Amino acid sequence: MTAAYVFEELRLPLEMLACLLAFLVPFAPGKKDFLKRAPVSALLYVLSSLLYFPIFLEKDHPRFQFLTVFWYCALFLSASLFARACFVISRCDALCLTIAACLGQNILYCSYHCCAARILFPALRSHPVLYAAGALLLTALLALLLYRLFQAPLREAGGRILSDSPQTLRTLLVLFALIMICLFFYQGAFERRVSIFDTMAWMSGELVCVFLLIIFYSTVNGIVRVREKTALENMLRSSERCYEMSREHIAIINRKCHDLKHQLRALERAGEEDRAEYIREARESVDFYQTLVYTGNEALNTILAEKGLFCREKGILFRCSVDEADLSFIRLPDLYAILGNAIDNAIEYVQTLEDPAMRAISMRIEKKKGFIGIQVINPYAGAEIPAGDLPQTRKADAENHGFGMKSIRYLAEKYGGFMEFSTADGLFTLQILLPAGGRPEA
Repeated sequence: MTAAYVFEELRLPLEMLACLLAFLVPFAPGKKDFLKRAPVSALLYVLSSLLYFPIFLEKDHPRFQFLTVFWYCALFLSASLFARACFVISRCDALCLTIAACLGQNILYCSYHCCAARILFPALRSHPVLYAAGALLLTALLALLLYRLFQAPLREAGGRILSDSPQTLRTLLVLFALIMICLFFYQGAFERRVSIFDTMAWMSGELVCVFLLIIFYSTVNGIVRVREKTALENMLRSSERCYEMSREHIAIINRKCHDLKHQLRALERAGEEDRAEYIREARESVDFYQTLVYTGNEALNTILAEKGLFCREKGILFRCSVDEADLSFIRLPDLYAILGNAIDNAIEYVQTLEDPAMRAISMRIEKKKGFIGIQVINPYAGAEIPAGDLPQTRKADAENHGFGMKSIRYLAEKYGGFMEFSTADGLFTLQILLPAGGRPEA
């Protein structure tokens, strides 16, 4: 029986750590010496559960039940110390994920240790090895299931869910207390076979945990979406300001080019042969500015001129083809954001290529069968990007960057279209398709 009691105390922290890691791994990066910290922290946490025996020897003590509840609450909460010791995570997020892991552990407890081992297969507890093997197997399966279900929103959260403040911390502690009261109530009802609950009490507790995990998933997903939308809106407002500045810059360049042309003509009429070479070189520079792609759309002219000048300066070949496509239905700042982000992403990538001959970007805008197609192509030497994923930003501040592709997709859908890309044949091809004459959704 002693071995059985020891196993009962050890299994809880092991199950907690398994569930907690299922949430932590996709959410927060490990600390620099993670491989050293994790085993030591996990061992200390698991062994701390054995303190139950020297502390709670007197089961007849009038406060034994209260102290036991307090002990297990403290054991659950201390799992957040493991999270803080091994992962780059805030206090509130560590506590939040610990509560979620606690719910997962209780689902396992109700399903296996209560239902299977006590009701369906009571003889299982008399075979410790088989009982322990079943517990380990189901713990691994539950952790894998939680990881698969929650990895997407947790990864998109970028290592931050809640603000790390005393108020948030107090709210989480109150929530944890309410959950524990609920779970211990159902467990106590099950243990004592209270008639109104009887053997269905374990199912009630399990359903409560499942329901709370669904709420947790929805909350994290909602926080990510709101944060993403806010960042996109801020970026679009910034794009609008950038567009106005770029338009002014291009207008200044055009005026300077116009003045310079007149000056060159005056020099030509002067007949100074020794200045002929200078005049030729100056005319070539002027002709570059004057021969940029010109369309009937002001925003398109601005973005093509600006990006063309930048590519020329950085030694990037920028080819552009614009058919007679009416883009007037797209708001100027939106069009600037779509094209600007598409070209900027291509520029950012080709600048990393070592071979100068590979630094080329091609852009085509055309109308086909009632749709406006915008295609941007650049050489690509990276790993294939799975369908449904978006390219990751190469900037260090990933939380405040990496919204370029998301903003393009957001704006394409805003005008009733869509965005897709491929990484085949050594090329990154971005395709944006918009219904011609479409109107933005409300």
